[in-house]
Amino acid sequence: MKKVIFICLLFLSGITTIAFAQQSKPQAFTYTVTDINQLGIDSDRLIYIDRLLQEYVDKGIIPQALTFVARNGVVVHNKTFGWSDIESKKPLNKNDIFRNYSQTKAITSVALMTLFEQGKFQLDDPVSKYIPECTDVVLEQLNEDGTYTTRPAASPVTIRHLLSHTSGIAGNRDVQKIRQEQMNKRNNKPYETLAEEVKDLVQLPLSFAPGTQWNYHPASDVCGYLVEYFSGKSLRDYVKETILIPLEMKDSDWYYPESYRQRMVTAYNEKEGKLVAQSDVWSGRNPFSTDTRYCQAGTGLNGTIEDYARFCQMIVNGGIFNNQRILGGRTIEMMSTDQLPHPNNGGTDFCFGLGFKIYPDKDNELKGIPNFASMVSPGSLQWGGYYKTDYLIDPKENLIILLYTNRIPDTKVWEKFLNTVYQALE
Repeated sequence: MKKVIFICLLFLSGITTIAFAQQSKPQAFTYTVTDINQLGIDSDRLIYIDRLLQEYVDKGIIPQALTFVARNGVVVHNKTFGWSDIESKKPLNKNDIFRNYSQTKAITSVALMTLFEQGKFQLDDPVSKYIPECTDVVLEQLNEDGTYTTRPAASPVTIRHLLSHTSGIAGNRDVQKIRQEQMNKRNNKPYETLAEEVKDLVQLPLSFAPGTQWNYHPASDVCGYLVEYFSGKSLRDYVKETILIPLEMKDSDWYYPESYRQRMVTAYNEKEGKLVAQSDVWSGRNPFSTDTRYCQAGTGLNGTIEDYARFCQMIVNGGIFNNQRILGGRTIEMMSTDQLPHPNNGGTDFCFGLGFKIYPDKDNELKGIPNFASMVSPGSLQWGGYYKTDYLIDPKENLIILLYTNRIPDTKVWEKFLNTVYQALE
């Protein structure tokens, strides 16, 4: 009898430990706190963030800026600077919608990894196992007349290569020229579905042997099609069901009703020293289109900063937020592990996992890494969007940092912003 009681107590203790571990990870953001200093943040030094961003707005360098900084789930800085639209002097609102561009990639990567957890595939499965059209040759030479020669790839393109951007798909100018000729043959007609586009894309010769280099961008669309293949649902529907709705990312989507237009910030491009409004620039297709069949996996999502902060907090929590488990902790750990060959790309090197750039260990920092702020913790994850929406996830400090603006080209305000955040940590 005593043995039975002991086993029961041990079992209950285990349940309590698991419950406590989950509760210790913040499941909602806290916006009101009496003493930020108790979080290990010098509240007086947060003024440097305000000064930096206000200066950039006042000088006309950026049209707007919106911050979201949270430690242990407590929001310590969430402020607006500048204008949603300069011409009409419409002030920026915290609930305004930004063009997220390549921030879509991390969400697509997480969506695909939820299917990995369901046993739908292994990371080192050849892509051709699921998409027979996928090539197995590498481009050797492109001739002036448009003909080209190839050689067999030493190993096939795998799903791991797609997630880590080491597949070689459409990875250099010569292959992109072949891609353009492919588009010319279809009269540059827009694709109606992601599947239609991907099955063209994967037939191109590879720009390098899979797994030997890092090259960014088109592979994410292949990941998106695999989400559709394994789930039997559209990318948009699957992402909504598994990520956006569970995390209550209510304003993130590829497409919106017309009523949302007034919440979309105006995007700007600097031309001859002046910010020029780009009213017809979208992340992906027009988000107010009535044809919603095509959703690109590497871009196209738009949303509020708080929405994406929820996604970031889920990652820093080890896969759970809003009391919704999106991914297992071991899966997040694997996604946060460097997947690249070193040295990479002729010596210009950095670390990249399955969907995220990774800050390296400072004691073993790789040479040639651009734009790595020295105060950022090793193991932090980062990426951003073309029109300058940026995020950083720092598990060591239980910290998420986001800065949103919609302006090109890059002003490097993000790197300076990171410094103003980290200098406030005690």
